[in-house]
Amino acid sequence: MLNPDDTGAWGWIAVTTCVGVMAVMVHSDLRSAKIPNKLTYPAAAAGVLLHVVSAESVRSGLAQGFGGLALGFGILFLGYMFGGIGGGDVKAAGALGALTGINTTAYGLLYSGLLGGAIAMGLMIWKGKFLSSMKNILRFFFTALIPMLETEMPKDENQIPFPLGVALAGGWIWAMTEEGLLDAMPLIDLGI
Repeated sequence: MLNPDDTGAWGWIAVTTCVGVMAVMVHSDLRSAKIPNKLTYPAAAAGVLLHVVSAESVRSGLAQGFGGLALGFGILFLGYMFGGIGGGDVKAAGALGALTGINTTAYGLLYSGLLGGAIAMGLMIWKGKFLSSMKNILRFFFTALIPMLETEMPKDENQIPFPLGVALAGGWIWAMTEEGLLDAMPLIDLGI
């Protein structure tokens, strides 16, 4: 992450931009269940640019900016390919990755997954679909892992709309707070 203590004004601009992007992202995701391209594309470009102007060399700035973009986009793109994640969420993770760099992106994705799981479980319990959803998930994994059984996909009637943008913002805030603002030991050490 562009730490304001190390990079001065550029670090503060990056942190402020990232927080602003997350605020708009969460508002849009909760309001319309969409994260617009007019937010994610400029944020990704700004993230790469901020890394380039604040790094010791253009090469290291490009590596951090594009590395974070590729990691954030790439991991969520896998979920998008299987139909569980929207394209706006994928681009938002890429944009946040570009703004924060590789290490913060790795932790941001991890913490977003933890928060997303907690939010999803809470929504299933709230809607009274926890047991039926767990049954469908277990049936899917059982049929997918046993050869010669036709894979049984989870039923659409048990799906609950989920604001992944909220989990992404929460995960990145958690990672940014640990790494940059508190300079704390991560909750889960990824060894990076």
